[in-house]
Amino acid sequence: MALIDDPLVAELLAEVSDFGIFAIDLEGVCTAWQPISSNYQLAPMDSVIGHTLDKFYSPEDRKAGKYWDNLRIAKETGRMDTEGLRERWDGSYSWTRVSIVRKDDDDGNHVGYIGVAYDATRQRDAARALHASEQALRTLVDGLRDHALYMLSNDGRITNWNAGAEQITGYSADEALGQHFSIFFSKKDIGRGIPEQILEQARVAGSYREKGWLVKKGGERFRAKLFAQALYEENGEILGFGGIARDITRQHAVERDLAAANEALIQSEKLRSLGELTGGIAHDFNNLLTVVRGSAELLKRDTLSPEKKARHIDAIVETADRAAELTGQLLSFARKQPLQPKRININTIIAGMTPLLDRTLGGSVSILNAQDATLSDVLVDPVQLENLILNAAINARDAMDGTGMLTLSTQNVHGHSGGEVCLSISDTGAGIPPENLERVFEPFFTTKGPGKGTGLGLSQAYGFAAQSGGRLEIKSEVGRGTTLSLYLPCAEPASDCADGSAVGDAMRDIPVGTRVLLVEDSRTVAVFAQSLLEDMGCNVVHAKNAEEALLAVETDPQEFDIIFSDIVMPGISGLDLAARIRSQKPTLPILLATGYSEAAARGEGSEFPILPKPYKREILSEKLCETLNRFRQAA
Repeated sequence: MALIDDPLVAELLAEVSDFGIFAIDLEGVCTAWQPISSNYQLAPMDSVIGHTLDKFYSPEDRKAGKYWDNLRIAKETGRMDTEGLRERWDGSYSWTRVSIVRKDDDDGNHVGYIGVAYDATRQRDAARALHASEQALRTLVDGLRDHALYMLSNDGRITNWNAGAEQITGYSADEALGQHFSIFFSKKDIGRGIPEQILEQARVAGSYREKGWLVKKGGERFRAKLFAQALYEENGEILGFGGIARDITRQHAVERDLAAANEALIQSEKLRSLGELTGGIAHDFNNLLTVVRGSAELLKRDTLSPEKKARHIDAIVETADRAAELTGQLLSFARKQPLQPKRININTIIAGMTPLLDRTLGGSVSILNAQDATLSDVLVDPVQLENLILNAAINARDAMDGTGMLTLSTQNVHGHSGGEVCLSISDTGAGIPPENLERVFEPFFTTKGPGKGTGLGLSQAYGFAAQSGGRLEIKSEVGRGTTLSLYLPCAEPASDCADGSAVGDAMRDIPVGTRVLLVEDSRTVAVFAQSLLEDMGCNVVHAKNAEEALLAVETDPQEFDIIFSDIVMPGISGLDLAARIRSQKPTLPILLATGYSEAAARGEGSEFPILPKPYKREILSEKLCETLNRFRQAA
C-alpha cells in the first residue's frame, strides 16, 4: 500500500493541505477527482466528476473561454499554470492556483489532462496584508520629512533612502543610493575617521547615538542628532545598519542662545556681587581713612596734649589693624589668603576660646559644649579657625538678641573625601528666611542694620573652609535657629618628628647683632621694616630687588644670619629668590613676607615661612626667632 493511501496519512494531509487532484478527458470533462484537503472534501463528488470544470470559473472567465484556452495551451506546450478567482461548490469564491499538464498514452497519443487545484486564498490574503503593511510603512517613512531614515550595507553604503533624507540633505534617492554615508561628513571628520568609528561602535555596542555636524549636498553644515542600529541575520552576522538623522540646527541655535543668556545672567549676578563688594570696601575703608587722616591732622598740632597724642596714635594703630583684618577677610573670601596650617585638635581650640566667648557673648547666652573625646586632628590655620568660631558666635548672639543657647559640637564623620571632622555651631535664634539663606555666603550681604556688620564674616568663613580643603554648610529654620557646620579633612597620622611648634620656646628675642638681608622694593615699607629690625638690635643690609640680594649673598664678606624678603617684586620674585638661595646655601634661614601673592595663595613656596603684611613689631620678632630656631634645630 502506498503511504498516501494510509488513512492516517490522508487525514493529516487533509488538515495541512489545500489542494485536490483531477483528470480531464479530451472533451474537457472531469473523469477523476481526488480531494486532499478537508476543504475540497466538502464538495460532493458528483458536482465535479462528469462536468467540464469551467463551471468553477467566474462568469467573466467562462464567457471569455478561459478554461478552453488553458486546455489548448496545455495541449500545445505540455503544461499550463494559471490562477484567479474560482467558484467553490457552495457558491463562494477562492483564489485558486491551477496547474494542468498534457497526458499521453504509451504510443504518444494525447488522451487527456492531469491537473492540481490549489486554494491560495490564505497565502494571497497574507501577501496582500504584508504588501499593505509595507505600503503603510513606506508612506509613514516617506511622510517623516524632518527625519532622514536610511539603511546602510555592512560596509556603510546607502541601500534605502526616504523623502525626509532627501529634504534634509538635498540628495535624491538616485543620488544617494549606493554612495558611502561618509558623503555627509566634512573632509576633516573623514580624515579623523569619524564615519568608520560610528559603524565600529554600532557593530561592537549594537547602536550609536550622538550629536554632531553633517554636511548637505551643497556643502552647508547642519547640526544633527544621529542614531545607527546594527541589523542582524538569523545566524548573528551583521546584515547592515538602520539609521536616523534629525536636523536639530534650529534647536542647537536656541540652546546656544539660551546658554549665552544664562552666561549673561551669571555675569550680571557677578557684577551685582562685585558692585556690593566694591561698595562695601569703599564704605569700610573710607571710615578707616577718616580715622587715620583725622588723627594724623590732629597730631600735627603743637598744642595737643601728650595724653591726646597717645590716644590718636592708638587710634591710628587700631585702625591699621582693622584695615589689615578687612583685607584678610577679603582675601580669605576670594580663597587667596596664604594660610599657616598647623596640626591641631578643634576641641583644644574651643577649650582655649571658652573664656573669650564667655566675655564676648555675655551672661545671658549659655554655651553648651558637646565634643567628641576621640576627635581626630585636622591641618588648619588656627588663627583663621578661631576667627570663624568667634564670628559665628557673635552672629549667633545677635540672632538670639543676646539671650539663648549656643552649642559647639564636634564629631568624626565620613564625608565626601573620607574621614572628616565636623564642627557645628548652633543657636536658638530667629532663624534665616529661605530667600536670605541662599545669599548668606555672598560678600557684604547682611541682614543686620547699618554699622552692625560688614557682611564679610560668613563669606570669609566660606573661603577659609574651601582653601583648607573642606566645606561650609548652613541650615536654618525660621523661629528655631541656625546651625553652621564646618567640615575639614582629618589630618594624616602624626609622625615622630617634631612639627616645629615648640621651636619658638628656644628663643623669644632675636639676638642683638643678627645680620639681616632685607629685600624690599617699596621704599616706604623698606624704611619701616629696617627701622623695626634695627630697633631689635639687628644689623640690616637693604636690597631693592632680588638681583641686588643675590649679589649681596655672593659678595658680602660676612655671612648673613637670615634673609627677610618680600614676595611680590619686579623681575625675580621673592619665591624664586628664596629657591635660588636655598640651592646655593641650604642652611641659610629665609623668611618671606607678602600682602598678597597669587603664587603663595596657590601653595607655591610652602617650604618657606611666610609673614602676612601688615605686621607688628612683636609678630615680626616672633617669626624671625621661629625661623632661626627651625633652621638651627634642622642643622
